[in-house]
Amino acid sequence: MCLNPSKGMNLKTGDIYWVNLEPTLGDEIKKQRPVVLLNPGHVKHLRLALVVPVTGWKAQWRDHPFFVWLEPSPSNGLSKLSVVDCFQIRAVSHQRLQQKIGSISAEELDRIQRAIALILDIDPEQCQ
Repeated sequence: MCLNPSKGMNLKTGDIYWVNLEPTLGDEIKKQRPVVLLNPGHVKHLRLALVVPVTGWKAQWRDHPFFVWLEPSPSNGLSKLSVVDCFQIRAVSHQRLQQKIGSISAEELDRIQRAIALILDIDPEQCQ
């Protein structure tokens, strides 16, 4: 089921949605998976959302600064320990958004934004 954002869907930064990321090339993260909305775009003018994909936790990512872990909770709707792969930030059409799973906390969103600032070589303190 795909949602139609122009028909009243209320997208918010920090929401988690199921998205089908296919087709992909090379090392791009694949298949249907949860994503965190970083910027939901603008329904009237720009029906694209900036997202970062969520994937299952692997111990090798423990000290990697581009991965932000998420504990499963009723508010985020995740069923297992997961990580946000901040290096795989991408824009997706609102048409790819399927079902809302939940949302992350302000603290988790801050950790994601700091990881992205590190990737883009931006001082996160200047982003306040």
